[in-house]
Amino acid sequence: MTIGFQSYTALQWLMLFYIYCFFGWCFESAYVSLCQHRFVNRGFVRLPLLPIYGSGALCILLFCLPYRGNYPLVFVLGVIFPTILEYIVGWSMERLFKMTYWDYSRKKYNLHGYICLSSSIAWGVLSVLLIHLIHPPIERLIGHIPTLIAWVVVIPVSIVFAADFIMAFRSAFNLRRVLEDLEHLRTQLDETRVQLELARAEARDQLEALQARADMLHGNMQNRIRSLNRQYFTRALLRAHPTAASRVFAEPLRVARERALNFRRTVEESIEKKR
Repeated sequence: MTIGFQSYTALQWLMLFYIYCFFGWCFESAYVSLCQHRFVNRGFVRLPLLPIYGSGALCILLFCLPYRGNYPLVFVLGVIFPTILEYIVGWSMERLFKMTYWDYSRKKYNLHGYICLSSSIAWGVLSVLLIHLIHPPIERLIGHIPTLIAWVVVIPVSIVFAADFIMAFRSAFNLRRVLEDLEHLRTQLDETRVQLELARAEARDQLEALQARADMLHGNMQNRIRSLNRQYFTRALLRAHPTAASRVFAEPLRVARERALNFRRTVEESIEKKR
């Protein structure tokens, strides 16, 4: 029994969706696992189902099945409509989750990284193969499955798939929140590091300014002391009153007295050497 395009029931469309989701998962996981040299469970959900392939297959069936036998038209339609679907899904997922789950940005002739020419051509080839080779036996198979058995299979699969899909959405949103928090913390860390460098630069400038001022003040003190040493009567006054004190100028008086005494010793040592 061959089912015509117009005679598919909602139950049969749902069965076709799950069948092609599974076929897509087999193909994608096998391909990526071979490339990665390890098993990779591809897909948005954890079940062995890839919704994008199931949706793409239904899109191909909807638009291409009426033109079965017209290979060029099937190819062209298979390029156009699944490509549109892939772009919409990729754009929507990035807006929802702030992530691209596939990226064609490194391929030639891509559009925003969601679609590219080679992927679109692959969709066209897949459409021809699906309509004329893959789908006919599947079409006959689901046509012979009793409705009761189909419901017994589809209902549990739908329940598990729906639960898995909800969990996948929650996990994707949770990942988005984590990534947003990490990005916020990274931005704060970068700003703090910049502020830290500015503070260090300001501290270096302040340190250099303070060091320059200290050197200047020390030089002024030395000049003032040398000026004091050139004043004979002032030195004599300091030597004549070795116990003189000042509550206001205690430290300057001590320094001046020491320098005055040192000056006298220096002169005496110089005279002694000349002898």
